Amino acid sequence: MAVRGFALIHSMALKSLPRLTSSQHKRNWQTYRTLVTAVQLKSSDMSNRIISGSGVWIEANPRVCLHDVPTELRAGGLPPNSPVTLTANLTDEQGKRFCSNAHYITNELGQIDASIQAAVGGSYTGVFPAGLLTTLAPAPEEYAFLRLYKRDPTIPWKISVSVTAGHTTLQEQKENLATIDLERHLMAEGVKRIPIREGRVRGTLYLPAGKGPFPGVIDMFGSVGGLFEFRAALLASRGIAALALAFFAYEDLPKVTNYFELEYFEEATRILLSQPTVIKDRCGVISVSKSSDIAYSMGTWLSPVKAVVGISGPPLGFDSDLSYKGQIILKGVKLAAEDMAMDKEKRIYPKREAIRNFFNPKFEEHMVPIENADEGTHFLVVASDDDSWNTDIAAHELRMRMEKFGKTHVEIIVYPGAGHMIRAPIWCLSIPVLPPLYARRCR
Repeated sequence: MAVRGFALIHSMALKSLPRLTSSQHKRNWQTYRTLVTAVQLKSSDMSNRIISGSGVWIEANPRVCLHDVPTELRAGGLPPNSPVTLTANLTDEQGKRFCSNAHYITNELGQIDASIQAAVGGSYTGVFPAGLLTTLAPAPEEYAFLRLYKRDPTIPWKISVSVTAGHTTLQEQKENLATIDLERHLMAEGVKRIPIREGRVRGTLYLPAGKGPFPGVIDMFGSVGGLFEFRAALLASRGIAALALAFFAYEDLPKVTNYFELEYFEEATRILLSQPTVIKDRCGVISVSKSSDIAYSMGTWLSPVKAVVGISGPPLGFDSDLSYKGQIILKGVKLAAEDMAMDKEKRIYPKREAIRNFFNPKFEEHMVPIENADEGTHFLVVASDDDSWNTDIAAHELRMRMEKFGKTHVEIIVYPGAGHMIRAPIWCLSIPVLPPLYARRCR
């Protein structure tokens, strides 16, 4: 998602945005590594290889890098053709521990290479070079549904990776044969972080190093509320000026999502475009979950917004009325108790048929009329087929709507099995839970 989304935002700097060919859509590990060539980062003099007193070694290359850069993990000095386990551990800013592991069989040289060898058990199986990082989950002693967020992007994640003998579980305590510490940065050197408290707008602006001009993007998250900056920091590290924008449940902003004014987001757009190093006449919006209806609305009614990336959120005004220039332009739709279902783990979700029903013509006032967007506005819709909002349905309906009106500037990507929180490359896969707003309502 992030590589495609970043490319879309970058393309706004051009006069026209070319249609992607099928060959351009194909990405493998080597082409991805080319796209995310490591940014040079200062670090301590620690080696990329750690050798223990027993001769067992573990290697990470690169050990210090931006978080979207693949790291190759290898270990050696082990008995040939023997079971071993790689285990990753991370403690977040609140002291919560996350971990993952992978079982391997060493080769005849007593070595393993996670970038080419298949894991035979643990948190994942098969050849998955980024598996240890993307399957980080709450440790056995932690609350099972914790989400791993980076609250302060200026501080890198520190992740320890250890090798132990045998195939162990995350509950077992066993002596580490060798351990190496990774530094995963969200913010490249030279990126500027600027808190924004201008007019009503609350957020944090991240500007890439250099003179620009850079493409700009408004970055918003969902029904958790507050302000999350990690994606904006990573975008700026890749040459995209990003304004991480809070829009409720933060400082003096509204506490709930009942009503929003599009003027707030228009004001944020002006602030972004007023920066000396940002392209002046166009910007993009990247959104997740609840903020997607706002992002689609910005692309429809605000002419400077020329690219919208909507992740796991439908173009429907769920729960919120949206006004512009004193008029309600999007009427919020409410989910009733009968629209909800509970899974075997007692998590609450909207029913698929309920989501599908909201695209019935009788709900037209709740649908963002994205077909009215300027001809040069592009939409990238990212969805999963198993997330809490069933956004694969919304993606299908959106495509049909655009085709009905003869609009072609829309691309749909559905990642089967990805869940609700689809994030940047090498981000941990989040457990799909219903946003708390709706969970509270259904208790």
